[in-house]
Amino acid sequence: MQAMDNIGVTVLMPAYNSENYVEAAIVSVLNQTYTNFELLIVNDGSTYRTTEILHSFTDDRIKIINQPNGGVAKALNNGLMHAKGKYVARFDADDICLPDRLAEQVAFLDDNINNVVVGSDAEYILENGDHLLNFRCLGYTNDEITQRLYFYCPFIHSSVMYRKGAVLEAGGYSVHAHSFERNQGAGRHDRSR
Repeated sequence: MQAMDNIGVTVLMPAYNSENYVEAAIVSVLNQTYTNFELLIVNDGSTYRTTEILHSFTDDRIKIINQPNGGVAKALNNGLMHAKGKYVARFDADDICLPDRLAEQVAFLDDNINNVVVGSDAEYILENGDHLLNFRCLGYTNDEITQRLYFYCPFIHSSVMYRKGAVLEAGGYSVHAHSFERNQGAGRHDRSR
C-alpha cells in the first residue's frame, strides 16, 4: 500500500442509487494494474442498497463520503475537496474500467506536462454485458480537440483523468451544468487512448 500522503490518482466516483452496478464498478477499479490510487466514492444520498454495498468493501484504498442528495456537480466538488491525488480519474458507478486505464492515463499525463486532461474511447454495454456500441472520441490530438471543443464535448466525462490543481483553479464543477452527465443504465468499458 502507498502512503496516504503520496497518492498519485484519486478515482472520483459519485454514486446515487446504483446498487445494480456499483459492485462491478468498484471491483474494476480495485483490479487496476496501477495501484497508487484512492477510490473516493461520494454517496449522494442513496436511499436503496447502494450504501450497504459501498460499506461491504474492506480495501483501505476506498474512502466514502456520505452527503445528502445534491446532484452530481455537488458530489464531484465535494470529492475534489477531499481528493489526495495529484490526478483525478473520473468514474461513474455504472462503469467498468479496463485493467490498464489508470496506468495508461497516468503515463500520458506524466509524459505530457502541458496537457491538463486525457480521455478515452469507450464501449457501451447493456445491463447483461452484451455490446451495445463503441464511442470514438471526436479528436485525439490537442489541435483536433481544440477545433471541436465549442461544438461538442470531445470527452466522455467519466473516462477522463485530469490534473486536480487545474480544475480547482477553474472553480471546480458548475452546479448549473447538466450536459456532462448521461442517464444511468448502459455501462461503459473505458478504453484509454
